[in-house]
Amino acid sequence: MTTHATASSQERPDPSQGHSREWPSTPYSDEVRAPAPLPKSAFTIALIGDCTVACDYFPPANRPENHLSVRLRRAFPTQSARVINLGRNGESAEDFLRAERWNQAFAATQRLDAAFIRYGINDRKRFGISGCIQNLAALCNAIQERFTGSTLFIETGIWVDYPRHYLWDRNAALSPLYDAMLAFAADAGHATVHIFAGTKAETDRGNWDLRVRGLPVPEHTIVDDSFDGFYGDDPAFFTNIHPNSRCLGLIADWEAEALRGLMA
Repeated sequence: MTTHATASSQERPDPSQGHSREWPSTPYSDEVRAPAPLPKSAFTIALIGDCTVACDYFPPANRPENHLSVRLRRAFPTQSARVINLGRNGESAEDFLRAERWNQAFAATQRLDAAFIRYGINDRKRFGISGCIQNLAALCNAIQERFTGSTLFIETGIWVDYPRHYLWDRNAALSPLYDAMLAFAADAGHATVHIFAGTKAETDRGNWDLRVRGLPVPEHTIVDDSFDGFYGDDPAFFTNIHPNSRCLGLIADWEAEALRGLMA
């Protein structure tokens, strides 16, 4: 028969090991557990765009809607806000306007105070710059007809660190498109978030690490710098246009600042 000596308190089984299923009340845990704002009373913001808005290579907590939600809670503690992400991979403004997509996107939305619209690349591929602007105009008109009084923000895309961290001079190819988008926004009276200029300024300051890694196919996406030690000297490793967490945070900062006049 085996006998066991009496265990000291440190030797006894300890199922919790410093962990509890019920977190204590702290500023972080209370914020995370706070109930979602009511749709009818919350300032409602839609993020509309392509894969750089959808960002479904990240878990929900690390996607654009949560980056912006956290910043709005901190910046405007007395104003509840609801951020909905309507982005979809490979989509254009023309695609969003199709009846099935349009109705599905806004089926549960009765109120829309502001929308950030980030289209252009896919429309430009199919229709050229003038066609892209026509699609953007049609989308903006449709949103404001459905949600009277909503404020629209036209967003440009990401500047890339060519040639060190991108294979092609994408900036020169897309700059005329973004110039046309900004001109359209000014003529139509829409606000803008100039992500292209903002990410260029960040890169010029030395903060070039704004995109995920890997070739532009989902199974090769690497969301951080874990493999930079192996592939960091090859621009092909960085030829993916999707924003990483640092970039999502910057964009959310710029969006929150753009909303200051509406939510303050």
